[in-house]
Amino acid sequence: MAKILLVEDSPTQAAQISMLLEAAEHEVVHALNGQLGLDELRRQSLDIVVTDLEMPEVNGLQLVEMMRDDFSHIPSILVTGHGSEELAAEALQLGAAGYVPKNRMSELLNNTIIDVLGVIRTDASYAKLISTLRKNVFVFDLPNDPLLISPLVGLLMQVSSGMELLPSIDMVRLGVAVEHALANAMLHGNLELSSDECPSHHDLARDGRFSEAMQERIQQSPYRERTIRVEAIAATEEIRIIITDEGNGFDTSTVPRKGQLDPKAMSEDENAPRGQGLVLMASFVDELVYNDKGNQVTLVKRCRT
Repeated sequence: MAKILLVEDSPTQAAQISMLLEAAEHEVVHALNGQLGLDELRRQSLDIVVTDLEMPEVNGLQLVEMMRDDFSHIPSILVTGHGSEELAAEALQLGAAGYVPKNRMSELLNNTIIDVLGVIRTDASYAKLISTLRKNVFVFDLPNDPLLISPLVGLLMQVSSGMELLPSIDMVRLGVAVEHALANAMLHGNLELSSDECPSHHDLARDGRFSEAMQERIQQSPYRERTIRVEAIAATEEIRIIITDEGNGFDTSTVPRKGQLDPKAMSEDENAPRGQGLVLMASFVDELVYNDKGNQVTLVKRCRT
């Protein structure tokens, strides 16, 4: 499915992660540290990098930062150990496309890879025409159908990519942020479900799977009548996406400012939008603003021309 560079200094952990990846039919290339990982990136064509955080010579954080110069088109996912949440947030700021805690690797790693790679796929048939586009506006009213999330994000990314507004890795990160924002609006906003009642982000956005609680809620009033308004403006200066649900909102004081991200704290906060999703959203855009009610989020990514 994908050719993955695994950067891990522990042979035991490398073998475990490789087995996990190969079970999902990925091809794995292994490097023992970040410096050797950079050598592999120069030597062959790779789709994505999965890297440990703590390593000799060049660690995962340094690798993510160094990839921004010569390999910005290749997304990276950080594997973090307990107590490294702050460094994970820093890696997201430096350019990583996602992170997976080691204690949830078997549950999250392959799904995270699919999520990250999924927003890269674009149809090049209209590439020349779209490259001449200078501004594009979309307005959608989405029902609570998870199968519409991935196509909507794909359409937005295809147009924005064709307009050559962002480097490819920034486009990937923006797509991931929008997917999580739509999932939050659908599950926590319109359907008013708690985190325990929700399907995983991957199950919802990629596979369209409903949890039992979600299945019940979408058949009940007033939840089944609610829609999500998505307004997206792609221009040469910035990409602005406004997502508004029809739920009761939440206490927006729980949302940290950019640069004050604590993945561990947010993952434990039941009053905020889904923890890891909020970390990614806040890390991957230049502005993340909620209205006072908490039922509308604006994501802004500036285009550096």
